[in-house]
Amino acid sequence: MKSHRLWLFLSCVLLLHPTTPAQSKFYNYYSDGLEYVEKKDWLRAVQEFRSAISYEFEDAARKRTYGTHFIEYYPHREMGICYYYLGETGNAKKELDLSTAYVSSGRANEFLGFLKNKVPPSVASVQEHKNPEEEKPEVVPETAERSRMEETKGTTLPVGALTYDPSRVTQVGSRLGIAVMPIDVKGDLSSYGDALTDKMVSQLVNLRRFKVIERTALDKVLQEQQLQVSGVVDEETAVKVGRVAGADAIVMTSAIQHGSSSKVNVRVIDTETSETIVARGEQVAGNDVEDFEKAIDDLAIMIYNELPIVEGFIVSADKDVYYIDAGSLKGIRKGSKCVAFRAGENILHPTTGEVLGRHVTKLGELVVVQVQQKLAQVRVVEKEQDIKVGDKIVVK
Repeated sequence: MKSHRLWLFLSCVLLLHPTTPAQSKFYNYYSDGLEYVEKKDWLRAVQEFRSAISYEFEDAARKRTYGTHFIEYYPHREMGICYYYLGETGNAKKELDLSTAYVSSGRANEFLGFLKNKVPPSVASVQEHKNPEEEKPEVVPETAERSRMEETKGTTLPVGALTYDPSRVTQVGSRLGIAVMPIDVKGDLSSYGDALTDKMVSQLVNLRRFKVIERTALDKVLQEQQLQVSGVVDEETAVKVGRVAGADAIVMTSAIQHGSSSKVNVRVIDTETSETIVARGEQVAGNDVEDFEKAIDDLAIMIYNELPIVEGFIVSADKDVYYIDAGSLKGIRKGSKCVAFRAGENILHPTTGEVLGRHVTKLGELVVVQVQQKLAQVRVVEKEQDIKVGDKIVVK
């Protein structure tokens, strides 16, 4: 009966509140980024601002969203501030300088001053003050800020562990959205399920490849149906919850503590087709919590490497059947989600003339249905404009 009520609830939510990425606009991503800034969730904020600038690149004091509605739009400035609090001063200065090149603002100049004077983030969080002309995030005490910074630093990744760099690949809209389901732990460490789940979430966020759905977003779906997060262990329910939360895929993990044969298993499941995209296991060297955390770190990196971001071209089109020039040799697999887009004019730096990127037009979203070594067949999931031979694709 409970599962039947859940299904009815999820069906209504999907009908009334569609969450497909194709319906998101630059101002939605920007607004979400500002909300993460207020929460001091710097890494998630950076992801949202990157999604916003993939559609609308330039900072502007007045940017039209729809009709006669305008907003202040400063994604580079806010991303620079996020990098500042993450301790990435080079990226922070680059984004803040770019923002001021488009339009000068007191908030950008304030943080450029912090960088110039080498003001530590913990001190800057106290020095920030409300500007009546600009809306700023709420200031938090130094101790809380330091705690947040320690959380976002996460685990140091092994040298050479990652096989590609997401920042070097064209982004159109958001990256692949994933939701981490609570880890099912069997054995003496069963009470550490939440801690191990948080470990998986933190590692995936720190990798900066995925749009990792917040735990609170999953909680909200379940609370409305009077279910507990810890109770979502069956695959069917988990897939439905992930879909409603806006995830392209879910991560389901189980940990078994059993002497020398302890193991952690993980599966990444597509929320649209319910098909498993990635499945791997990791032997645990010992029986302490730290040993299981290390296994989870390794599995998160494995997920990252197994789902590379690849660019390619539409090389054949026949009605709704399309082929792309990327296959298993480039890491494409059945179930890979792609975005079709058309590249436009170069985006030039307003003062130096440097080519910063290209304007892009999103054409739709695709999913890979058949894979060969150098070729893959894709199916259209969402079409916004006509997709033609010669148009480009990028894996989400």
